[in-house]
Amino acid sequence: MLLEQSNEADKVTIRTFTELHKIYRQDNFDPQLFSIHAYRTCIRQCADSFARRSLLSAKGLPWEEQLVKVLWYGLKLPLSQISIILQKSVPALKAQLRAVREQMTDQADIRTSANLSII
Repeated sequence: MLLEQSNEADKVTIRTFTELHKIYRQDNFDPQLFSIHAYRTCIRQCADSFARRSLLSAKGLPWEEQLVKVLWYGLKLPLSQISIILQKSVPALKAQLRAVREQMTDQADIRTSANLSII
């Protein structure tokens, strides 16, 4: 969701699964924490990709807001789980989501006014 379908997304997926496989093979593997490791590994790999390729400019949202948007709106995770994954407080996440909603509303308003000007 963060990288959409692309060759870069395929590469990030491979790197993520490779790293997760290493965690899985460790003697101290904890299945209870594995999903948290999976989210954090995927997020880190995507962040590295964004930093390398400067995909931020095309999306309009800063990385942190994109991440919260995908976890909340895309994956529909509860705030308590997002809080654990991102190691942020729920009030901080609510503030980020408010900013994301405002920006999404602004973008929708711009598209609507652009469509009206065409008519």
